Amino acid sequence: MSFQKIGAAVLEFFKEQYKTLFLSALIFGNTFWISEMESLDIRFKFRGEIPGDPRLVLIDIDDESSSLRPPWKLAELEKLLRPVLERRPAAVGIDLRFYGRPQNYEGNLQTFVDSLAGFSVPIVLAVAFTDGQLLKPELQSIPPHVYFGSVTLIDPYYPESDHVVRRVRLVNGNYRKSQPDGRSPIYAFSLLLLAAAKGIDPMQCLAELAASGLSGSPDEYHLISYANNYRHALPRFAGPQPDHHFVDKFTSFSVRELLEQGHAPEWRAQLAKQIHDSTIVLVGATYQDPTSADWFRTPLSWKETISGVVVHANILNWLLRRTFISEPGSLLTFFMTLGLIMLSWLVIHFMEFKKAMLILVGVFLMYGIATFLLFAGWEIWLPLIWPLRMAIYFVLLLGVLAGALSSQWKKKLQWLMPYASASFLRRRRR
Repeated sequence: MSFQKIGAAVLEFFKEQYKTLFLSALIFGNTFWISEMESLDIRFKFRGEIPGDPRLVLIDIDDESSSLRPPWKLAELEKLLRPVLERRPAAVGIDLRFYGRPQNYEGNLQTFVDSLAGFSVPIVLAVAFTDGQLLKPELQSIPPHVYFGSVTLIDPYYPESDHVVRRVRLVNGNYRKSQPDGRSPIYAFSLLLLAAAKGIDPMQCLAELAASGLSGSPDEYHLISYANNYRHALPRFAGPQPDHHFVDKFTSFSVRELLEQGHAPEWRAQLAKQIHDSTIVLVGATYQDPTSADWFRTPLSWKETISGVVVHANILNWLLRRTFISEPGSLLTFFMTLGLIMLSWLVIHFMEFKKAMLILVGVFLMYGIATFLLFAGWEIWLPLIWPLRMAIYFVLLLGVLAGALSSQWKKKLQWLMPYASASFLRRRRR
């Protein structure tokens, strides 16, 4: 056969089968499908924002607090924290780097920590894991009420997702490598703050959270970092032009104002109103710094990158409110997929093609809408993408078999085939 005839035959084949080929590419091609986690992102945005817990207060080293920048002046930080600690909050977390090289602070760190510990308020200092090594502040002695929590956020769960922070381990899996005796696991910064505020062991705190619906195993405890990681709630507009100011989601105090007015009577009254024995205080930097590695994008921060301390604030806000969302297990996903496949088979077997397709489109749309409504109303996470894909693949496979099998095989598999003149239903009607 000549090349010309082969080309004509191929062209004729594509003309006849282009609809089938396009449909196959649409259904089987990953380009046209989002991932399950991306569908969850959309559901979270559909659900809306979780308000900030009033028990959480942020001490904000913001753009206006230009007098306090790294290397951190410990004398200034102590001056900043004294009026806060005098209010005896439940715990204070300091998300500033006092570890690693080069040294990122000026002054005597031991004296600074001892001075803060003198208020008998639980203090959580930041540690981090880098290349499997634990980096922590170098102290000659650790005074009472001082703890260390890991601020390492990124877990390579979906590395293809543009380094989006999706998960934060509550118990760091690297602690056995960094501590040969394996006696003291390193807990996430937010969990350790909550445990310190309650005055209980972090593992006991984990058990309480698990009883409230947080899922996971003790060694690999994690939460999905979907605590609606916004720094701000809603944009605020002044006149026809937006002023780019935002309504803060958390109760916060600017470091500049605290340093300048923290000892004034009106400011002490404001601190007394916002900070009490059930308040957890977070101290951290949120000023814009292009060179800082402590800025992240999360699934719900849209295109806004947010600082690490704000991510911790959101995680802690989620733990305080206990609005946990359990992942659908493999068994639930299997039965949801099987149910959609069985329903699809019933529809295409007992209905004519056009009616069956309309009904299936309606069923799939209703299932998708139901997953959104259940998530928004009751925070029930049902699998969406995988069951739909499997059901559509099944329908397409039956359509291919109906066109490819011989009449003899069609008779043998008549119970499985789509609706046709020789279908089970038509024979019963006759």
